[in-house]
Amino acid sequence: MNEHRQVFHAGERRVQARAGVPESYVDQVAPYVRDQMPEQHVAFFASLPVLFMGVPDGDGWPWAVVSFAPPDQLCDVTSGELKVHARPALEELLGLDFTPGTKIGVLGLDLASRRRNRMNGTLLASEEVASVASDGLRIGVDQSFGNCPQYIQQREIDWAAEQTKSLVSREVALNDEVSRALLAQADTFFIATRAGELDDAAPNGVDISHRGGRPGFLHMNADGSLSFPDFAGNRFFNTLGNIELDSRVSLLIPDFITGEVLLLKGHARVDWNPQRAALVEGAERIVDVVPEQVLHVAHVLPAQGRLIERSPSLALTGDWPAPDESPVSLRRLRVIDKVRESETITSFYLAPWPQAEQESEAARIVPYQAGQFLTLRLASTPQHSLSSGEIAVMRSYSLSQAWRAGQSAYRISVRRDPKGLASRLLHDEFAVGNVLEATPPAGDFVLHASPAPIVLLSSGVGITPMIAMLEELIQKADAGDPPLGEVFFVHAARDGGELAFAEVLNAWSRVHAWLHVHIALSRPSETDLVAGRHQSVGRLDLASLLGSLPDLAFSHVYLCGSEGFMRAQYAALMALGLPREQLHHEFFGLGSLEEGEATAVALSADFLASLPKRTHVTFTPRVAPGQPLASEAGITQEWTPDQGSLLELAEQSGVNTLSSCRSGRCGTCALRLVEGEVQYPEPPQAAVAQGQVLMCCAYPTGEAPLVIQTL
Repeated sequence: MNEHRQVFHAGERRVQARAGVPESYVDQVAPYVRDQMPEQHVAFFASLPVLFMGVPDGDGWPWAVVSFAPPDQLCDVTSGELKVHARPALEELLGLDFTPGTKIGVLGLDLASRRRNRMNGTLLASEEVASVASDGLRIGVDQSFGNCPQYIQQREIDWAAEQTKSLVSREVALNDEVSRALLAQADTFFIATRAGELDDAAPNGVDISHRGGRPGFLHMNADGSLSFPDFAGNRFFNTLGNIELDSRVSLLIPDFITGEVLLLKGHARVDWNPQRAALVEGAERIVDVVPEQVLHVAHVLPAQGRLIERSPSLALTGDWPAPDESPVSLRRLRVIDKVRESETITSFYLAPWPQAEQESEAARIVPYQAGQFLTLRLASTPQHSLSSGEIAVMRSYSLSQAWRAGQSAYRISVRRDPKGLASRLLHDEFAVGNVLEATPPAGDFVLHASPAPIVLLSSGVGITPMIAMLEELIQKADAGDPPLGEVFFVHAARDGGELAFAEVLNAWSRVHAWLHVHIALSRPSETDLVAGRHQSVGRLDLASLLGSLPDLAFSHVYLCGSEGFMRAQYAALMALGLPREQLHHEFFGLGSLEEGEATAVALSADFLASLPKRTHVTFTPRVAPGQPLASEAGITQEWTPDQGSLLELAEQSGVNTLSSCRSGRCGTCALRLVEGEVQYPEPPQAAVAQGQVLMCCAYPTGEAPLVIQTL
């Protein structure tokens, strides 16, 4: 067995592998994680006036806390034990567990010299050592190792200052005035994490880690969560490895001038999406924390600490972008219910997460129009309460329910495609309680105000936006505002087992005389024939329904379904005299409904004429923080108009890029535009951050070279 198998647990090894840490490096550094403290660490801890510790409470939740005393009075140290004479002042408030056998993480940090060392250990019975005061702690060493001085702000603090004031704590919201002010100036915080199992194995303990950055690097999101960039470090990944196994964390965010702190208890996950990491210069990944409880506590630290110098390492890091520079935001949604609508279609009810923030404006359901969609980002290994998972795919799904005041969840209805990665993830892996991420509702496939008759025409899972549109019309009718024209709901399915929402459709049609429902089953079963829930058998033929449909020349038709179905119905509708401007559709396939158009967004003659004849495009990989972007390090291809959008050129060139809607609606394909200018045939619906390019609908502006940074 390799030595690093004994010093790193399974979560740390998984994160190391995911981050590309070579096995040779792990083998090389493993001997520096010792089971006893070397002499220099013994002397260092003995001299410290302050210790930061990670200690579990009675429920096993790790808390970041601090103990301090005058220099040379805090600790007695040997190579195998650390005897701490001052217990954390936060012990009673947090209900910390100091019974023998408890795992404790210890961080020795000299802010004046930027020196730090770590010791993770196990609490021993203090009564066995008479020299230790009854209120002290005796910690046996499990692991001891050093840390580099990166990102530590140099400070001068009088830890011997007399603390005569008692703690004053109150539960607060992150968005209140005090919390916002403290987060805005915070350049340091401490995070406590734990392994999945706290047993006798040395790596399976509690950890406390220092994090530093530019003021405000601990960023508050619109949904009430916090995010911070994970910068390059020693590549042990103790914190991220623990989060991989157990998402429970706490943060201690100090104000060294006033002595107050924010204490945050929450769940964390690691976001490996390189596009999101690129938002903050120097970030290799982003860590998100969803709070369950936030405490503001005064008099935790000595007041009047003085900043001497910020860390030189911050020169290689950046700030979070301003709100108007950020790409379209993702918010966390939790699966609160799954309802099977047919043999192949399941509805997912998605509520804002965390639910504790329901009363805040940011956590409410965003109003939307029937026919719009959500773009989801799905982890390949979804877990309860946002534990770490690999981001696998982004997909767009229509909302299958009309908006109503007071609504507490979105509903999407998804068909399980045996070959579809995203649909299989949702159906097979996502359970009630799991968390995903989504962009706000978007899309222009919505009902248009018109007195003309309406035809809602769909097949298969294409029923989802149609049922939402019909529900919107039902709501208006129930409120005394029925449609001015008749409504015809025409849907095609293979058989009754595939048919979703049949009962509600029949119920609505019995109540509302203006609603006409026609269900076509192409291959009905014997049960279907007996039940009689359909009006025709075989493939849907609009020409045969002319006697049942309104005059198409004076109607508005809304069309959604499989690519083949939509192309066939488009041709039939045009042949039956439907004016093109009265056809509205949601099309998720490549190309458009019209013959001969090969691009995801139809290009006008004027736009085509504006395109250059050729442009050299370089796809350059991400580089290490502080290193220049070199176009010669990437792949250079010649673009011509017949190659389509920049996304199509990237795919033809074998470049790794994400995409979903391919029509500028979801923002999935956004990449960094390093050099050059691009244009769009029409403004994309997804927000495009400054310095980024939405690949699926972007084209070169001129013949000047383009440089695009890839994943």
